[in-house]
Amino acid sequence: MNDAARLLDGELTDAELTTLLGRLKHDAALRDEVCAQQLIRDGLAGLRSLDAGYSLRILARLRRAAEGRG
Repeated sequence: MNDAARLLDGELTDAELTTLLGRLKHDAALRDEVCAQQLIRDGLAGLRSLDAGYSLRILARLRRAAEGRG
């Protein structure tokens, strides 16, 4: 099981969680993986989500902010 899945399942130790949260600040691919995992889980649970375009715009804005381009 990958770190994104373990995070969403609540299976990380306190130390692992601290490390992963630190990685999430700087790793856009990991943030995307967590987002994708959550969207998949929501879909399987029958939960409605915002349209993909909206989510992609949010992710792009977060990436720009992380890169200092606001």
